Amino acid sequence: MANIDEGAGEPIDCSRHPWEARVLTARLTFLVVSTLSVFALGVVLLVATEAKEATEFSMELSAFEGLNATASETVLSPAFSLKLHVKNSRVLQPWCSNGGEVVVSYSDVALAWCRVPCFCVQRRAPTELPLLAWGREVGLSDDVRRRLASELHGGTAQVTVGMKLFYDAKGWSSPESYRGTSLQLFQLLLGSSTERRNK
Repeated sequence: MANIDEGAGEPIDCSRHPWEARVLTARLTFLVVSTLSVFALGVVLLVATEAKEATEFSMELSAFEGLNATASETVLSPAFSLKLHVKNSRVLQPWCSNGGEVVVSYSDVALAWCRVPCFCVQRRAPTELPLLAWGREVGLSDDVRRRLASELHGGTAQVTVGMKLFYDAKGWSSPESYRGTSLQLFQLLLGSSTERRNK
């Protein structure tokens, strides 16, 4: 009976073959480069997505004055003490505003206004900004004056606070969508004018 191994050459050790080692190195290099590319793309998309996310805003009315003349006069000089609360939920970067403006209105009549200063909110950190909006010699129609006086007396008067903020990437190579304007509207209950003056 013939031996199967007769005439067979020496087996090749693939782990020592130079071409096999090069192919293995090329595959590993491709795998590492692909993984790093996917990771880098993920970071870029995360930054771009975060840049588009809306930062959370809320507005608080601390006090107001100058509306008690509504019962008898049609010209007012009101002032509103406001607190702007800003929350940045981003993980990677701060949210910065180049400033803006606030208008307090009642029944589509602008009662007071002010500038919002430039500010930055650090990542995952809330910020509070005090604002003082005031108006001088604001004219009201008889109908608006009577309605405001009645609602103030009943504690049901509401004002609309409109805020426009300008924002920028502040040095980050972000998409153009991160440069622009943020518009916010808040409905605030004035309550009783007597209550507000006593606080």
